[in-house]
Amino acid sequence: MTHVKIRLFLAVSATAVLSACASMGVPGFGESGCRTVYVFTGGGVQPMNSCGMIPREDAAPKTMMALAQPQLETPSDPDAPPGDPAARTEPVTPVSAAAKATAPYDKPLGGYPGPNEMLEAADMSAFMGLVRADFAKRVNSGAWGYMVVDALAAKDPATAQTALGLMNGRRPSEWMSPNHLRPWVYAFNDRNDEAQAEMAKLRNVLPSATLLGHRALLAEGLGDTDGALEIYGQAPDKFDSPSPEEAESPTYFARARAFQSQRLLALRQAELLRALNRDAEAVALLSRLSEAAPDDSYVGDRLAKAKSGQDRRKLRTLPQAMAQALGDEAGLIEEQEAIMAVMAGRGGKTPFNHLMSSIRQSALLLDPDNGEIRIQEVNRLQEQGKFEPALRLAQIGNPSREVTSLLLATAGLAALELGSPETLEALIDRSLKIDSSPDAKIQAAGSLTTANKTTRALALIDQAMKQGPLTPEQQVYALMSRSQAHLQAGNVAGAVESARAALLVQDDETTQQFLASMLVESPQRADGLSMMRHMLTEQPDNTSLMNNFGYSLIDGYATDAELDEGFKLLKQAIRMTPDEPNLLDSIGWAYYQYGDFREANRFIEMALEAYEPFGHWELSDHLGDVKWRLDEKDEARKFWKDALTAYPPDNSRAALEEKIRNGLTTPAPVRRNTPEVPRAPSREGTSDI
Repeated sequence: MTHVKIRLFLAVSATAVLSACASMGVPGFGESGCRTVYVFTGGGVQPMNSCGMIPREDAAPKTMMALAQPQLETPSDPDAPPGDPAARTEPVTPVSAAAKATAPYDKPLGGYPGPNEMLEAADMSAFMGLVRADFAKRVNSGAWGYMVVDALAAKDPATAQTALGLMNGRRPSEWMSPNHLRPWVYAFNDRNDEAQAEMAKLRNVLPSATLLGHRALLAEGLGDTDGALEIYGQAPDKFDSPSPEEAESPTYFARARAFQSQRLLALRQAELLRALNRDAEAVALLSRLSEAAPDDSYVGDRLAKAKSGQDRRKLRTLPQAMAQALGDEAGLIEEQEAIMAVMAGRGGKTPFNHLMSSIRQSALLLDPDNGEIRIQEVNRLQEQGKFEPALRLAQIGNPSREVTSLLLATAGLAALELGSPETLEALIDRSLKIDSSPDAKIQAAGSLTTANKTTRALALIDQAMKQGPLTPEQQVYALMSRSQAHLQAGNVAGAVESARAALLVQDDETTQQFLASMLVESPQRADGLSMMRHMLTEQPDNTSLMNNFGYSLIDGYATDAELDEGFKLLKQAIRMTPDEPNLLDSIGWAYYQYGDFREANRFIEMALEAYEPFGHWELSDHLGDVKWRLDEKDEARKFWKDALTAYPPDNSRAALEEKIRNGLTTPAPVRRNTPEVPRAPSREGTSDI
């Protein structure tokens, strides 16, 4: 049975779990207060704020593509008697046209339960309608910052100034506060000197590099390009990029974060220089940055385009500058989330971060064409299983051609999850008309492979490889994509051949583990196991490798010794990352081999729950087998049907169809005890399952 557990580098990576310190709440709505979490960042212990977990409701599957229609939701009641909490005290001002454009075609019949659900639906029409209604009633003042942004998006700076004034003296929120917004509101109201003075006061609120970037953006938005360049010039002149060899040192993480800040400022400065037709200066700056980070493909691409005069952007307007600054602040929240995720390190779901989404979605009202912020938010919605909002949000605005192509590709994957492979293919066709580069074709091929459209996927990969000289990284990307397409099509020999070719181009951990995973699906299973065993001696605590090797041993095991060895590996790995869905499935399938169907059922049900709302054909297939052994025949057939609709590889479809018709006809594994797995001394104190 095909079961490739390896995470391909060409797939969209999911964010790590945030188990203890979960998502942050939206300011102004039911705030229960934050607590301080102390995080060791490598350069010392730093305090960070976090709030309690907000449960995420699963998105209801839909089959129709939603259309954006202007729609205003006003929760307050104009007919309520004076004193009633629903009564208005001031007129409710209309939301911006940009907010109206985000409204779904079919909103919940009973309305949204609250603002969090509006954000999860990417419905800023409803969200800003709620904020403006609350402002009219003078309640939930912590959320009025969003009204300030929407008023500016509606080209109504006077209302923004009024709202900002009424926020003064009230309990400020940590984000979207008067302090953050005041410089921008002053600038929109032509109070330029005051705006710059207020921005300077944020030195105690924002990290120094972020504040430097905000000051430069404000100057550019005000048309003071010389002032913006002078501000960028205050950044450190020398790029301090840590080397990979320092990865285990205590200062590596702090240096890496500092370098990323330098990198962002340099890229923005180069953008501005190019907008002013000062390309030689931009090339010199990007060349120095590229020397500091020679493996940074994005910097290399920007340098190549600067040298050729391609992809020159215009100067930012004030709304565009403010939108980018808000995007930077959302990035700070995402960085905090990532640090906490690394500390938790358990491998489960990441809760929906309503605060981060509220800021990014607000920023897109100011600048709907900002592709950087749009693709970040669309990807986050997609990762969180908010498929209809991701599909809709991906098609709003007019970002650059390259970003539009990426957005359409992501929208296609959302459409596939909503049950429409035809929409996926149509969106891929649109994206390839915009960007027909080798990378775009290979990425499109990956999406088509997921939908079992492997013939076209293989054709696109061949076109990409013939289109022009590819870097070694691009060749590996193409060959691994081709291998995956062959495997999905049932051509195991072709999958192995392409995986071997990738290893010849670039012999590293990724290509080695990929080839080993393909080999274990083939008659050369022993060679794949041997490769994994050798890699594990060099990386004994690599849980991904432990999972791949352990599963490969227990699935179709040749001897009892193989089964026992695989079980021990999986047990050790799941102690280290107890919430990782692939591991939950693997250990559950191991218990199945021992005839312990109740334990198998428990673990595989947890694995499917962890994957929700995404489906996974093999997990459903496994659970169907378990249910059959537990004499739950109807349930078994239900899960096998789920597996059949979740785009299984071609060579697995016939087996699934046979099981649906006739059930399992082979003898059940005989119940026997699992081996003891002592806890390693170095792992004392870790949780067990």
